[in-house]
Amino acid sequence: MGKKIVVIGSGLAGSLICNELVESCEVTLLEQGRKDEIAYPPVDFMKKHFGAVKTFCISEGGTTNIWDNGLIPINPHDVLSETFRRVLHDAGRYTDKAAGSLFLNHYSAEYNAVCSEMSHVAGSTGAFTDGVDCLLYPKNYKGLRVNSKVRAVYNVSDLDVVVENGRVRTVVYFAEDGRQTVETDCVVVCAGALGTPRIVNKILTAFGSSVEQAGTGLADHPMGFVGKIKARHDFQKQIQQMALRNKGDYICRTAIRLKSECGRYTCCAFFRPAVTMQNKLSIYKYKSLLGASRAGERIKNAFSWKLFHPDILAEIYSHVFSAQIPGRVFNILMLFEQKRGSSRVYYEGSRIKVDWRITDEEMDLYNAVLKKLHDMLLPISEELVIQIPSTEDWLWSAAHHSGTISLGSGSDSLIDENLRLKACENVFVCDGSVIQEHSYANTGLTIGQLGMRLADHIMKKDMA
Repeated sequence: MGKKIVVIGSGLAGSLICNELVESCEVTLLEQGRKDEIAYPPVDFMKKHFGAVKTFCISEGGTTNIWDNGLIPINPHDVLSETFRRVLHDAGRYTDKAAGSLFLNHYSAEYNAVCSEMSHVAGSTGAFTDGVDCLLYPKNYKGLRVNSKVRAVYNVSDLDVVVENGRVRTVVYFAEDGRQTVETDCVVVCAGALGTPRIVNKILTAFGSSVEQAGTGLADHPMGFVGKIKARHDFQKQIQQMALRNKGDYICRTAIRLKSECGRYTCCAFFRPAVTMQNKLSIYKYKSLLGASRAGERIKNAFSWKLFHPDILAEIYSHVFSAQIPGRVFNILMLFEQKRGSSRVYYEGSRIKVDWRITDEEMDLYNAVLKKLHDMLLPISEELVIQIPSTEDWLWSAAHHSGTISLGSGSDSLIDENLRLKACENVFVCDGSVIQEHSYANTGLTIGQLGMRLADHIMKKDMA
C-alpha cells in the first residue's frame, strides 16, 4: 500500500493532507473530537480573552481557525522572516489546488483579475496610497470530508509515541476500544495552534529534548470596528464597490492596506454596511458575537434589543442577500498585524492555558496606523469618526491563532523549511502553529497551501 502515515488532527490541514495522501499511502487519522461534532476544549485565559468568535472550517470532528472560508494569500513581501518568506514563495505553487479544495476553482486567475479591478476602483479615489487587497468568499462552501479510504479514529485520548533510532516507530493512543497502537513511517501533527504544542511536547520529551519553546510565540489578529465614514457623494460608488462585490461564484471584499511607519507591520481596513454614524462599542461587540455564534448560541443572542439596531439590520441584510443597502455610511473594520512575541499557550491537565495579550507598544503602533487611516479617508469623507486613541477593549481576536511552533534555520527553531520537527526524522507539523507571520491575511488559504506542499514532500521523501 505504500508508506504508513499517521495524521493527528482532522481540521483543515489534517483533512486536506489525509485526502492528498490516501491514494498512495496507508493513512490513519487520529482525532480527539467525536465524528461530525465540533467540540471546543476547555480554555482558560490568563489575560485577554479571545473574542466570542468560534469560527471553524466544518469537518468530521476537528476545528480550525478560518473566517467563513475567506480566501486571501499572505503576501511574502509583507513577511520579515527570510525563512518563512521562502516557504511561502514555494507554497505559492499550490495556491489553486488548495483553493479548489476549499471550494473556489481557478482562484489565482479570479484573484488577480479582481485585485486589478479593485485597485483601479480604489485608485480613482486618490486616497489609498498603500494599495488594496481582496478577500474572496466562495458561495458554494460546504464541509470538508475525509476520504472514506482513510482509517479515521475519533474520540482519541492519551496519545503517546514510541521512538527508535531518531524516529517515531509507533503511535499509542486510547479510543473507544481501549489502548491501541499503530506503526508508522511518518507522523503529521495538525492539532492547531492551541493543540499542536501539547503533541510536540510529548514527542520532544520522548526524544529527551527541551520543550520550553513549544507553545511560545502565539499571535493573532487584534480586530475590531473602530469607526464610521459617511462618504462624499462623488466617492459613494467606489466605497460601495470596495465594501462588497458580488462576482457570481464568490463575494469580494476589498481591504485597504496600511503599512506602519516603521514598515514592519502590515494592517488593513474593510468597509462594512451601516446606517448610522453612531460609534458605539457595545453595538460593535454585539455584531461580532451575533455573526460568529453557532446556531444555538446565535438564536439565544438574537433575543436582544440590539438586534434591531439599524447597523445590525444592515449587516444581516448584507449577509443574507450578498448585497448592501444603498447609502453612504459604512463601518470601518480593522485587522491589525501581531508579531510572534511572549504570548503563549500551555497546559494544566486537560485544560488549555492561553496567555494572549496586546502590548502597550502594539497599541501605540495600532493608534499610529489608525491616524494614518484617518488622514487617508478625510478627503473622501463628508463625515468621519474613528476611535483615536483606541484601547485594547475595542479589539478582540480574529480567531487566526498562529505562531506557536517556531520555524527557521537557527538552533532555537523547532521545525525546518519542510515543516519537519528537527528533533525527529519522521515527524512533521502543519497547521496555523507554523505560520510565523500573517500580516492581515485570513490563515485558511495559507494552511491549505502548506498542507498540499507537505503532502507532496512526504510522497516524494524516502522514509526508510
